[in-house]
Formats: sequence, C-alpha cells, structure tokens
Amino acid sequence: MQEDSLVLHYHDVVIRQSDLETLAPGQWLNDTMIAFHMEFLERTFVPKDANYLFLRPGMVHLITFAEGDVMQLVSALPPNMDKYEVIFIPINDGKPFEAYSGTHWSLMVYVREVNSFFYYDTLKFNNLRDGELTSKRLQPLLQVKSQSQFIPSTTPQQGNGSDCGVCMIAIIDYTLHQLLKSRGQKEPIQYNKIMMLKTKHISTPKQVRDNLNGMIKRLQQRSKSKHCSNLHQPRHTSSISSFSTTTTTSSTASSNKS
Repeated sequence: MQEDSLVLHYHDVVIRQSDLETLAPGQWLNDTMIAFHMEFLERTFVPKDANYLFLRPGMVHLITFAEGDVMQLVSALPPNMDKYEVIFIPINDGKPFEAYSGTHWSLMVYVREVNSFFYYDTLKFNNLRDGELTSKRLQPLLQVKSQSQFIPSTTPQQGNGSDCGVCMIAIIDYTLHQLLKSRGQKEPIQYNKIMMLKTKHISTPKQVRDNLNGMIKRLQQRSKSKHCSNLHQPRHTSSISSFSTTTTTSSTASSNKS
C-alpha cells in the first residue's frame, strides 16, 4: 500500500498527497482543501479588525447533525459565535452518521447586520434543505432576537458533476471581496446588491484549482527555506553538555466527497 505522504502542514491543516490529488481536473474537492483555503484567507487576506468567521466543514456537520440541544456544543465551537459580523458556512449533503457520504458542496453566508443567511448552490439548489437545516441549528448559537432570513440566491451553475467544491471557493472569494470592500462606507450597505453574484467577476474552476496548487507550492517553498535557514544557524551549547529534543506531531484530516 502506497504511503499517503505529507505535503504541507499549514497551522491547523495537514495536507497529504491524497488531498492534493483532489485539485486535479475532474476530481471532487475534499474538506481538507476547503479548510486549507479558509485558513489561508483568515491568516493572509482578512483584516484583523474584520470580525469574520470561516466555519470548517467538520464544525458545520457537527452543528447540523449533533443530537440534542445545539447549545451543548458551545465548548467545542469557536468562541463568541454571537459576535461575528459575517460567517461563511460550507454546506454538504452528507448523511448524519455515514462517513464520506456527501456528494455536493454549496455555501451559506450569514450577515449579522441584516440577520440573513445568503444561500448559493451551483447545482439547482441540490442542498437547499441541508442549508435550511443548518441555518436553523445555527440560530441559537448566534443569539439573535428575531427569526433569521434564509435567502436562496441566484447562482451560476457548474458545467459538470465535479466542480461544486471549487465553485464554492470561487463564491467565497467573491462574496468576501464584496463584503470587505463595503466596510467603512458612510451610506447604508445594500446587501441585496453586494451579495448578488456576477459571473464575469467569479473565478473559473480551473483558476481556483491552479490558485490552490500555486498557494501550496509557495508555502512548501517557504517552509523549506525556513528549515534550511534554521539548519545554518549557530547552535548554543553549555560547557557541560548540549542536547535537543525534537517532537513530531502528526494529525489526520478527514475528507468529504463534493
């Protein structure tokens, strides 16, 4: 059996060769690659004063399908979920207790200012019921005083059965750009307009796959350069003895079909 080799360890995300292969044309993007993109956006693109949250696929699945009162999950979720201005929520049609059962990704974006979930689906609202269920489960965690709106939004449709994950990433990028651009405006923000997708401004599936591959390669190179630099630094030793302790931590990443 061929080893599933480590490709990149980027903060909380571990990418292995099997994850990287989902970036090939015609492949379904898995939850590891979606989590990586979200991690990258949080750390490099979103300003620190923008109170935005990117819920990872595993967290969304937990919120949607955990039995009992959703408020019992608070300790396992990002703190202060009721304080975020915007929350990006990947939706998958996986079954509650069946691993790797999902076949489609879609996206919800919650905007607190208008207490609304904007829902985007590139496959004829395939995940509409999943999105509605997740939005209802999220509302107690958001501590809103009134019922949130669920707004199915017109979405460009994918051209095949495998690009839903990369299309979702393209929509995350576009809506994030629109929301960040609107911050600080003196006039009231017309969310019904800025959250409307414009096909000509959204990246193509090929562009998304190429961009993700490029990001990973650049981060790999940066990691190698940092490692080489550390190797060439002089070591400080005491007159009696010197020693070093190396701790290696490995983690596994779960994946969903998309």
